[in-house]
Amino acid sequence: MRINYNLDALRALIELHRAQSFVQAARQLHITQPALTRRLQLLEEAVGGRLVDRTTRSVAFTTLGEWLVGRVAEQVAGLDQHLLAASRMARGETGSVQFACLTTVAYAIAPEVIARFHHRYPQVRVTVLDDTGQRVIESVGSGRAEFGVGLWSDELHGMEADVIGEDPFVLAMSPEHALARRRRIRWQELASEKVVALRPTSANRRQIDAVLDAHGIAPPWFDEVEHLSSLLGWLHAGHGIGVIPRLAMRTAEARSLRCVPLVEPDIHRRIALLKRRGATLGGPTQGLWDLFRQALAQRAT
Repeated sequence: MRINYNLDALRALIELHRAQSFVQAARQLHITQPALTRRLQLLEEAVGGRLVDRTTRSVAFTTLGEWLVGRVAEQVAGLDQHLLAASRMARGETGSVQFACLTTVAYAIAPEVIARFHHRYPQVRVTVLDDTGQRVIESVGSGRAEFGVGLWSDELHGMEADVIGEDPFVLAMSPEHALARRRRIRWQELASEKVVALRPTSANRRQIDAVLDAHGIAPPWFDEVEHLSSLLGWLHAGHGIGVIPRLAMRTAEARSLRCVPLVEPDIHRRIALLKRRGATLGGPTQGLWDLFRQALAQRAT
């Protein structure tokens, strides 16, 4: 059996018990005395018994009324506190945001974005799930991340993607390498070079291979590594040349390297903000989304 009751009626009962006065209780609730009486009547009708004996001089709670107040006062107070906390979270006064992000973006752009976010929301904690493009998609899709800064692809099922800009692939190498003085390099010119590549498990590698294949160009890969950080370490040590996203040149490992644009064809990855289809982002989370959108639009081509 379900009882239909009004939460305001419960609050009226609790406040009357505290004030022991219809006048004071109505004033505290910012309602009229007839409105207070009506709320109590509705609650009595819902439970099927009298809760308060009304007299001209005093307020007398029945045994049932005392029992009910004793059982619900603490719960209603707790509910009010939870609603207040939810309101503070919605306004960005407290709470947390968890989002997924490409490692290169997390390194190159996220620090300034998070700094601006904390200036606006100083009490909201941030957790970054920085990983590969595929794992960013998985984190958003599974709900681990409220949104993601990732790559647009045809595999974004059940998601909304806001494509911000393009991050071109460039050829990176030590400043002493002969190709470092070039203004641009055609992909076909790499056929005679020993190019260090990410393994085929990388979304970047798969994208590049697909575009080169469509243009009838043989991939120039020689050595392979699993992670971009390893590739940058090899290049920093002077071992070969490598193809990396231009944003990766902002990392500490890449700052000593030179990069040259790769052309014919121009290949780039599309940076996008991702969220589950139909998902509503809360106030601070939407704020962080907007800050990333602004920063990416300024940095991407």
